[in-house]
Amino acid sequence: MPRRIETIFPFLTIIAMALASCNLANLATPTAVPTNTPNKPTAALDTPTLAPTISSIPSATLPIPTASRTPTDTQVASETPSFSPVAFPATSDYIDDRSTPSQVIVSFYNAIGRQEYSRAYGYYSDPATTLGAFTPWTNGYLTTVSVDLVFGQIIGDPGMSQVYYTLPVILKAITKPNIHNNFAACYVVHETNPDVYGSPQVLPIGMSIVRASAVPSSLTASDASVLATACSTYPAQGLPSFSASANSLNIDKNNFVDNLSGAKETVSSLLNALNLKQYVRAYSYYQVPATYPGPYDPYAAGYANTDTITVTFGTVQTEGAAGSLYYKVPLAEVVLTTSSTTQTFIGCYTLRLAQPGNQITPPFMPMGIVSGKFNQVANGSTLTPLLSTACN
Repeated sequence: MPRRIETIFPFLTIIAMALASCNLANLATPTAVPTNTPNKPTAALDTPTLAPTISSIPSATLPIPTASRTPTDTQVASETPSFSPVAFPATSDYIDDRSTPSQVIVSFYNAIGRQEYSRAYGYYSDPATTLGAFTPWTNGYLTTVSVDLVFGQIIGDPGMSQVYYTLPVILKAITKPNIHNNFAACYVVHETNPDVYGSPQVLPIGMSIVRASAVPSSLTASDASVLATACSTYPAQGLPSFSASANSLNIDKNNFVDNLSGAKETVSSLLNALNLKQYVRAYSYYQVPATYPGPYDPYAAGYANTDTITVTFGTVQTEGAAGSLYYKVPLAEVVLTTSSTTQTFIGCYTLRLAQPGNQITPPFMPMGIVSGKFNQVANGSTLTPLLSTACN
């Protein structure tokens, strides 16, 4: 979504927190990447055996540069707002959404619950350093059944070209054999303003987790009381607050959509990026962009005269083949140009997702567009019959 350049603020000093549970793998020490040895008392967030993992996070001071973002789903609140915890129950539905900082954490635990560990590992910006080697980290989650999430008030540190979000979260974990544990966690999610990317060499882009910590909390404590202190070691007073929510799929310039949970979501993310003139981000939604749509510079130049795109979707078609899922998305695009003329196109995108459960080693390849075809039609055409045959 559109960004506003703000003043740089000093940000957070992260202290790795101790996890005192004999069933948790060690999480992070202040001086080195943890070895994930079970039953170690010192820990940070992302490697539990009977609870959600709390990845290895060395204690350090976060970089200062940050950038503001003003999405419609994260309205800036007053410095002392009233706040109610926001719950996200665990679900088996596939969620791969980086549109908001809370959805990054939701997507991470969705991947854990679905045992898609390569995908989960990829929500960290530098997982090899932060979490350690992939296989030992994965072993820490083998008994995790599900994790419900409850978010507290999210704080964003606004600055020049990046933003760091601090997210207090209660992790309500169920592990085999039906053991319940709660943890007071604090995540830091980082985002580079998509407007600053000038070439596709910086891919992949998107929000990612940079640090986390957690301590056990009482099963009987109120959510509000736990959340009030979950990020107490993260000095963030006086900074803008944001809501924990999911974004709509509205593709206009006042929203921000970076959602690869489904075919319609992925195409909506592409069109939203084009409306925001974030062409590098748009280019990232193609699975092999050098093959389709082709080299980046001509691709970006082709949208120089595009002001606004609105979309109408038809019925998405799905089929499986050789370990992959393929989707065909019929759509009508009405394009307003920079010269205030209108053009209408009917077309079809084909998308591919390699079965997430079969992607057993990093890096994870998310859903992406593999081909497309479009034809211009008369403005004002009846769209329904055209959409019904757009993918034939």
